[in-house]
Amino acid sequence: MLNFFKSNNLGIAFTNVVLIFLYRVLFFFHPIDLSRIYRHAEPASKFFISLFHINSDTNPAWLLIGGGILCLIESLMVNRIINSYRVTTRKNYLGGVLFVIFTSMVPECMVLSPALVAALILLMCIDKIFELAKPEKLSGHIFDLGLLSGVAMLFYFPSVYFLIFAVIGFFMMRSVTFRERLMVFTGFVCVLLVVFTVYFWFDSLPEMVLDMVNLQYRLPLSSASLSHWQFISLCWIGVLALWLVAFMPGIVFSSVIQARKYISLLAIGAVLSLLAIPLAFNFNLSHLVFLLASLSILYTVYFVETKTKLVTEILFIVLILSVFILQYLPLFVSI
Repeated sequence: MLNFFKSNNLGIAFTNVVLIFLYRVLFFFHPIDLSRIYRHAEPASKFFISLFHINSDTNPAWLLIGGGILCLIESLMVNRIINSYRVTTRKNYLGGVLFVIFTSMVPECMVLSPALVAALILLMCIDKIFELAKPEKLSGHIFDLGLLSGVAMLFYFPSVYFLIFAVIGFFMMRSVTFRERLMVFTGFVCVLLVVFTVYFWFDSLPEMVLDMVNLQYRLPLSSASLSHWQFISLCWIGVLALWLVAFMPGIVFSSVIQARKYISLLAIGAVLSLLAIPLAFNFNLSHLVFLLASLSILYTVYFVETKTKLVTEILFIVLILSVFILQYLPLFVSI
């Protein structure tokens, strides 16, 4: 089964559509609790929420459909990153499938949300960082990294960590001049200047910082209550992450130098996404989409490069089934 998904068959991308639909069917009849996902004051988020008229009366089905479409786009971007930069030794479309599977483990990551939009920008940043490994002069990409980091922050404030991720990334990918170091920060500052100008124009400067960091909806992280099933989902994701920690080092050391850099950077991004949790003043599990994006690419490397075929076959089937178990079991078992 896994060999089919590891093959260079573009038709596998159709599997993404099937899984996106199957993993969302349940929530058309048993809606997700969205009470905290759309409490955002960030400028781009406010525009995004008002543009799509998202409020307590919004039909969750439309948010699921929008989330599914965005998830499909992001899964295709994951495939592009893996195949364009030879993250694995074989061209494949497994990464997109894994992205759909991992994000479906957390229902909050399945609907259209500011964090999911920011995840699209994260994948764009990863794409541009990996391209910096090429010898060509790519000053525009360095500027774009700062610009994209600033735009992501306007959707979801904790994604400000993208700037640190981008700086680490281009230092890992190539040697840079002082001018190039400044360019990434210039792109970020340009976004801040545009926001400053808009708030100044509408005489709303006192609210600018409050909006950008989402202080209006601030809740202590300790008050973020999780259901037992949400906690079980987090534990399962933790187990999967620890599995990589245990078995990836051997694959990394046997990889070419460029692949090692890619894998190391993705691991750093996963850690940074967790460190950014305290910046989520209105924390909900949609924040995990950043971690899950990194895991999907790292697990693609693991599945393609590992020699233990039987173990990977079983693990892949378990991953697919675990999403259904986490979704349907709470309907029959209350904890």
